[in-house]
Amino acid sequence: MRLAQTVRSAAFRLTAAYVLLFTVSVGVLAALTWFLVVSRLDLEFRNHISADTHTLSAEYTAGGLKQLLHAISERQHNRTAGGLYYSVLDPQGRTLAGTAERHSCQAGWFEVVGPPDGDEPSGEMERLAILATPLQQGYCLMVGDDYGKVRGVGTLVLRTFGWVILVTLTLAVAGGLLLSSRFLKRIEVINRTVEAIIEGDIRQRIPRRAAPDDLDRLAATLNRMLDRTNDLMESLRHVTSDIAHDLRTPLGRLRNQLEDAKAHAGTPEEFRAAAESAIAEVDGLLGTFSAILRIAQIESGSRRAGFKTFSLSRVVDDVCESFADVAEDAGKTLSADVAPNIAVNGDQELLVQALVNLIENAIAYTPQGSAITVGLKQSDGRIGLTVADNGPGVPAEELERIFQRFVRLEPSRSTAGNGLGLSIVAAVAELHGGAVRAQNNHPGLRMELSLPAV
Repeated sequence: MRLAQTVRSAAFRLTAAYVLLFTVSVGVLAALTWFLVVSRLDLEFRNHISADTHTLSAEYTAGGLKQLLHAISERQHNRTAGGLYYSVLDPQGRTLAGTAERHSCQAGWFEVVGPPDGDEPSGEMERLAILATPLQQGYCLMVGDDYGKVRGVGTLVLRTFGWVILVTLTLAVAGGLLLSSRFLKRIEVINRTVEAIIEGDIRQRIPRRAAPDDLDRLAATLNRMLDRTNDLMESLRHVTSDIAHDLRTPLGRLRNQLEDAKAHAGTPEEFRAAAESAIAEVDGLLGTFSAILRIAQIESGSRRAGFKTFSLSRVVDDVCESFADVAEDAGKTLSADVAPNIAVNGDQELLVQALVNLIENAIAYTPQGSAITVGLKQSDGRIGLTVADNGPGVPAEELERIFQRFVRLEPSRSTAGNGLGLSIVAAVAELHGGAVRAQNNHPGLRMELSLPAV
C-alpha cells in the first residue's frame, strides 16, 4: 500500500518523467555517437585498404607480377600493412597469392563471409570487406580486412550506452522512490496538521525543518495564514461579544421606553415623544451597525482596487478649514501645520473619514479653551498625519486599547458614540499599508497616522 502510494505520488511521477526524458536523450546520443563512430571507422577502414591497393598497383606497374608478389609476401611476413588480407588471381581465376576464393574481378567492394579466425564473438563468422582491382594483362588484385572490427566498435558503443541507461534507470527509480517517500512523509505531516485543525485544534501548526526548501516555505506561508485566520476568529469572537454587550444597553433602554409609553402615555403628545425617543435609539443602533459594516468593508481590502494618487496636503487643508468653525463654536481652537505638495496613493474618501474621526474625537473629549493642532509632514519615505490636543489625554495603560472596537473610556461614557471611530481609523491605516498610534502629548493626546509615501 505504501509502495503503491509512493508510485502514484506527484514527486515520483515527476522523477519518472525526468528519467524518461533523460533516457530518450541518452538513446538519441547513443545513436548519434554510434553513427559518427562507425562512419569514421568505416571511412578509415576503406581508406587504409584503398591506399595499400594503390601502392601495390604501382608496384605491379613498375615491376610486373614478380614485384607485386614480392611486395605482398613482405607485407604478409612483416604485417606492415596492419594484417590485411591479399590475393592475386591470374586471368584464368587461379590464385597466385593469398587464400581468396574464386571471384569475378569486377572493380569495387564486396563482402566475403568465412570461418572465424578467433577474434569474433562466439557463434559469429568472420566478415571480410574486400576491394577488387583489375590489373593489366588480366590479373586481379584483392585487398581486404576483417570488417567485424568496425562493427565490434559500434557494438561496444551501443553496449556501453545500454549499461549507462540501465544503471541510470536503476538509480533513478531507487532515488525516485526514496525522494517520493520522504516527500510523502512531509505531506502526511501537513495533512495530519490540517486534519487536527479541521477537528477544532486551531492552534496546531505545521512543523518546519532547519533547511529551508519549497515545502518549508509552503509550511511557513500556511502557518502565517493559520495565524492570520486565528487572529480573525479571535477578533470575530471579541466583536461578537462586544456587540452583544454594547447593544444590550440601548436595546434594553428602548424596550423600557416602549413599555413606559404603553403603560403611562395617554395623550398623542406623550406617544409622539416616546416614538421620537425610540427612533433616536434605533438611529443610534443603525449607526453602530453601519460603522461595523464600514470596518468590515475596509478590512476586506476591496477598496484597494480604487486607489489613486492625490494631494494629501490639499485634502488636510480643506478638512481643517471645514472644522475650524466647529471647533470655535465648541470654545476650542483648531490650527493646521501642513507641509505642501505631499501626495499619497490611496482612497481619498477613507483618509478623509479617518482624519474627520480624529478631529471630532479631539473636539468632543477636550474641555473648552483647548488647542487642537493638525500636522502633516513627510520624511524618510513616510508620511506623518497627526492630530494633537492639550486636553486631559488618555492613561498610558489605555493607549493601545482605545483602537479596539466598542472601547469607550469612562469619561466618554456620558457622551454620544459607539466606540468604533478609532477602530475605523486603524482599519483605514492598515488598508493603506500604514499604522496609527496614540501618544501622550504632555499634556493631552497625540494621534499619529503613518502612511507610505508615493
